[in-house]
Amino acid sequence: MKAFEFVSAKDSHHAVALLAQHGPTAKVLAGGTDLLADLKFSSHAPPSIVVDISRAADLRELKLTDAGLSIGALVTHSEIMASPIVRDLFPALVDAAHTIGAVQTRNLGTLGGNLVTAVPSVDSGPTLVARD
Repeated sequence: MKAFEFVSAKDSHHAVALLAQHGPTAKVLAGGTDLLADLKFSSHAPPSIVVDISRAADLRELKLTDAGLSIGALVTHSEIMASPIVRDLFPALVDAAHTIGAVQTRNLGTLGGNLVTAVPSVDSGPTLVARD
């Protein structure tokens, strides 16, 4: 594997600035369940930079707003399953989170990462679209 730059973003604004600066050669690290496998096994060119967003507290929020449910990109599948708000108002999303891998994957994997990877077997995307 070729070397790449690794930067830990302070918050979502810092992450967006880094991604804009580096363009499509940048990759995002959140839970890491997909990126780490891609880095190890992919035949694609390695990233020029990996932007770690795991410390961006503003991406960990799960809250009900006037516009609806706001789920930050770093909210894990386990956190979605444990949330009383989600269980009461969006039980289908809890069911979808249960289908994601093993417990370890649900503890690390994020809804944001699940959607960004756009794997056809993902249950979260259709569940969110159905709620729209």
